[in-house]
Amino acid sequence: MKSFFTPKEVARIIDISYRQIQYWDKTNFIKPSYRRKSKYRLYTFTDLFQLKISKVLRKHGFSIQKLRTTIENLRKLLPQVNHPLIELTFLIDEHKILVFNGDVVMDEKAGENYIKFRVKDLRTEVDTIYPSVESSSFMEPGRVSFG
Repeated sequence: MKSFFTPKEVARIIDISYRQIQYWDKTNFIKPSYRRKSKYRLYTFTDLFQLKISKVLRKHGFSIQKLRTTIENLRKLLPQVNHPLIELTFLIDEHKILVFNGDVVMDEKAGENYIKFRVKDLRTEVDTIYPSVESSSFMEPGRVSFG
């Protein structure tokens, strides 16, 4: 399970331009959690989550100002949640962020009012693009390779 991502990997996963990532970093909207000495940026899965939510909300017509406010509120909310991020489902509208542990079942009308985001779906997408070494099929089970 990959934990750190370069800006180019983030661009591929989130499907936004490298320039957009640089701009959001430069304007302090969503910054990478880690910077190496050479200013090499590394994003965490939580950073990816914020970037993906931003893209989804932007696609649903959120203004930049509303987007910034929503992400800021999300950052304040996350430390209060006592469950792993991957287990959470978020329902977001113009004025509220609702957090649920597990999946959420909604009727059609509620689905029109909220944007539903399952963190597990993002993790699955990341694992599909960057499968872990353990799940690679290049080695047979029980066999050890010494280069």
